[in-house]
Amino acid sequence: MVEPIVIEGQRAWLKQYGEGSRAVALGLLNFVAHRSQPDALPPPPHRGGDAAKETEARRLGELAAQGVNVPHVIGTGHAALVLEDNGSSFNTCLRQADAAGRDVLVAAAMQAIAAAHAKGAYFGQPLPRNLTWDGANVGFIDFEEDPLEVMDLAQAQARDWLMFGYGVAKYYEDRPQQLQALMAEAMEGVEAPVIAHAHAVSGRLQGLARASLKMGRSARALAHAILVVHGATTLGVVML
Repeated sequence: MVEPIVIEGQRAWLKQYGEGSRAVALGLLNFVAHRSQPDALPPPPHRGGDAAKETEARRLGELAAQGVNVPHVIGTGHAALVLEDNGSSFNTCLRQADAAGRDVLVAAAMQAIAAAHAKGAYFGQPLPRNLTWDGANVGFIDFEEDPLEVMDLAQAQARDWLMFGYGVAKYYEDRPQQLQALMAEAMEGVEAPVIAHAHAVSGRLQGLARASLKMGRSARALAHAILVVHGATTLGVVML
């Protein structure tokens, strides 16, 4: 549970870590991972309580040291952290923006992901609900899980692209080609192993993507993400 608080006139966030699991939150992706076993999709362990708090505090420290825009920890307690505020909800900004505004936001987020990856960073769940926007910079939040427990760095970074594509695909249901173009541009300097993993995983899921296009909104978003990532990485693989 996360709730806003005020400390010395500044907004902050109290995050309390329950013992429950968020397994249902990404149920569709987890189902795909278990059925098709793509290297970049296995869900990392999700812990609760102090174990989750310690994972998040460690990951925030690692990312901050890599120059990633994450909130600083300004307080800690039993199964709880107090985090500074680093911007408005990215998801809310996307919902309120028009098509051109969304392109600006999504391009900024992709560039931020690519820049962080170039420094050796990885995220885990860079979905719009786990991003922030302060009007100029994209921020990242929510690090209760560590993908490197179940995969290597290249796979974790490839998974980031798949996760982000899945998160924003619903905003591009009528313009998937534009999302693919934005991602292709952002991935121009991405490391070869990451391109290869993302392309291979999305390639193995093409059949699922085509079938999912006829289903509900979440399934269609996953389908568009798979197709977008595959298309965005095609040129990179050809060049490799």
